[in-house]
Amino acid sequence: MRWRMGTVIGLVAVLLFAGCQSKPAEEKDPEDEKLPPAVVVPEPSIQTTPPLRLILTTEKSMALTFNGLADRESTERLLDALDSEGLKATFFIPALRVAEEPDLAREILEQGHEVENGTLSSVVPEGLDYEEAYREVELANQVYSDRLGITPKYVRTRNGDTSEAFEQAAAEAGLELVTNTIRPDSKMKTAVEITSYIDRFMVRGAIIQLNATTNPAVVDAIPMIARMAGEEGYGLTPLGELAETSYGEDYYKSNGLAFNENYDGAKPKVIRSFPVEKKVVALTFDDWAGDRTISRVLEILEEYDIRSTFFLIGRGVETNPQLARLIMEEGHEIASHTYSHQLVTEMPLRKLQEDLIRADEVIAEAIRETPSNYMRPAQGKLDNEAARKSPRPAWSISSCMMSRPLTGT
Repeated sequence: MRWRMGTVIGLVAVLLFAGCQSKPAEEKDPEDEKLPPAVVVPEPSIQTTPPLRLILTTEKSMALTFNGLADRESTERLLDALDSEGLKATFFIPALRVAEEPDLAREILEQGHEVENGTLSSVVPEGLDYEEAYREVELANQVYSDRLGITPKYVRTRNGDTSEAFEQAAAEAGLELVTNTIRPDSKMKTAVEITSYIDRFMVRGAIIQLNATTNPAVVDAIPMIARMAGEEGYGLTPLGELAETSYGEDYYKSNGLAFNENYDGAKPKVIRSFPVEKKVVALTFDDWAGDRTISRVLEILEEYDIRSTFFLIGRGVETNPQLARLIMEEGHEIASHTYSHQLVTEMPLRKLQEDLIRADEVIAEAIRETPSNYMRPAQGKLDNEAARKSPRPAWSISSCMMSRPLTGT
């Protein structure tokens, strides 16, 4: 690995400083292959953040991204396919390919696409230490600046994987590390397989990663992906454009639930109905579902001008937080249906309280606001003991059976 890194650095030096004269071949010093890096590697000091796997947005859109840069003919075909569908995308291009074919990389930019840091030599993070990872990232930045006049904001490895060393290197270089939400397997060799896979995992804010170099079927899949997404009402955009719609920086605060062993004498508020004078009912939904189901439910509620309460399972919200945010933005109330959806009547004190506290925090982080301080137990099953064991401040516990699960059809 270190010999390869030295060779790569030497090649970059040649590419960046092509005007320098080299020794005749017979006079080359073997140590020339181990030129010192063109960057000073800083001591790790910046706090890392989790890689960007998903854009937190309620926009019905996904980021279309490509890794690598194929030969000119294949790249032209890909660009033509994108242009025919009116699509713009993000290309994570290895810097060595930019140095080899800067005109082709500039053509991608001129056609309105984004070019981001694909590392120097299209590395995978496994086996790289921090210094090697930093050189891969920072030397690549030098190439993009020198050859394209751009400063990347994002970086991604060849396979979209990550490591602690690479995350630290990206942070020190001032880049946001990107992984993916949807990455068709390399074994998928047909456009139909690729499109079907994307269709299966399509969600708002998804980052689609396709390989621009190894599978010609990717080009044929472009019109199919565009048609499939359009039929579901989804847009396809570059990563940076979709990131601008993110609500991820909004302030949020949970209900501040805390573990409490002293529950003797607790009087939880268990709600089965409300005393009202008008003939009204509270329409509520339990559990968690996918984008298609929730979107359709929200459309129907909007059509009839109905506002509801959604009791959401924390672990489901954790995997697709933007849907919880969408429910709130549509004017509905958000509350807890526990984190793990286990029967609260069968959970020991510590496990029960940790579950409810985690659900409250996960939901608050997802919607970026404080959720309603209600909890509905799984399957509506509740006894006095479980109700009294709730964390403090006390929940209002809804156990009425007028809810409708979101799961299923």
